[in-house]
Amino acid sequence: MTAATTELRSDFKILGLICGGHFLSHFYMLALPTLMIFWHEDLGISYTLLGVVLSARYVSTGVMQIISGFFVDRHGAMAILLPGLLMMVTAMTLLAFATGFWTILVLVVLAGIGDAVFHPADYAILNGSISEGRMGRAFSVHTFSGYLGFAAAPAYITFVATYWNWQTAVLTSAAAGYVVWLFIIIYRSSLKDDVIDALPNNNEDAPSETLGDHAKLLFSRPVLLLFSFFAMSSLASSGMQSFAIPALNALHGTSVIDAGIAVSAYLLVGSFAVLAGGWISDHIHRQDMFAALAYAASIVAVLTIAVLPLHYLVLVVVLGFAGFCHGVVRPARDLMVRAVVPRGSTGKVFGFVFTGQNAGGSLAPIILGAVMDNLAPQWIFFITIGFMALCIATILAPRAPMAKPGAAE
Repeated sequence: MTAATTELRSDFKILGLICGGHFLSHFYMLALPTLMIFWHEDLGISYTLLGVVLSARYVSTGVMQIISGFFVDRHGAMAILLPGLLMMVTAMTLLAFATGFWTILVLVVLAGIGDAVFHPADYAILNGSISEGRMGRAFSVHTFSGYLGFAAAPAYITFVATYWNWQTAVLTSAAAGYVVWLFIIIYRSSLKDDVIDALPNNNEDAPSETLGDHAKLLFSRPVLLLFSFFAMSSLASSGMQSFAIPALNALHGTSVIDAGIAVSAYLLVGSFAVLAGGWISDHIHRQDMFAALAYAASIVAVLTIAVLPLHYLVLVVVLGFAGFCHGVVRPARDLMVRAVVPRGSTGKVFGFVFTGQNAGGSLAPIILGAVMDNLAPQWIFFITIGFMALCIATILAPRAPMAKPGAAE
């Protein structure tokens, strides 16, 4: 067996382990809103309180994601990935036995805390384990595995809960989590960690980083620009996912079914575009320029939707193209973050910038809901275009040089 073949097999094994956990992270995330109708009918919990449950889950993940990043950089990714995955899966298991609001709230928050480990730990492991020439494709497969989790959750949960009960749906999905956890334990020696490699051999003799050092890194111009980019891209995507259907219906009289199919095309094409983006990112040097061009093309597509009453089939194609533009930049986005991360800081930087994504996703329903209630429906698309323009601005803004990945601090 040649060295190249051995390296390829190793990369596939690593991706299988890491992407299995990431799939579950996104599966459980979307399982919760899918379960709401069953909790409402079976346990009599109001949708207002169930909304509180979902908000608490996102807040717990967002806050703990930054803390997890610091832990990864201090102790290594594996030290937190396995406990976090086990906490998330155990909380989901116990959720099957919940009988009221407070039990569900506590368990969902615990699941959210466990889920917070994935982005900091996964990127530290991928950064330290995957061959350099396949890093873009590795990031794309990692992102795609999360999309698959999103796609699988509603179908699986609704099917099992309808034909059996919601408790069975939760327990069987949790069982898969224990299988993934065991596989990661068995093959953990394959998962190298760029953070561990960067830790000094003698911690007592090494200068310790202060809170000021951490703050200086996270609030540096390059990292703040990327945080802003993650937030703006999340706001733009949320606008298309959540409000395109009512906006198209009110603006052009597009039927709800036709608009729904068009939005599904946006999501489906965007998911597979992530894989194409991984291959492209491995063969180009200017990730920022590529991402800016993709967002510029998406602006043209969304502007067309806003000003022209398109035929149904044309609408599907144009929204699908916008989804492609949004999806294809995801690997380039991750590589742009990697390019500014000093060695030994992968966890905290990735944890911090992904919190920008959480922040954007949390703000989008409030901002765009108010727009839909108080302004003409085309403003949903115009404001989404504004968010995409800000994405381009943050990508192309000048950045001060920082240590390259793999360079000593």
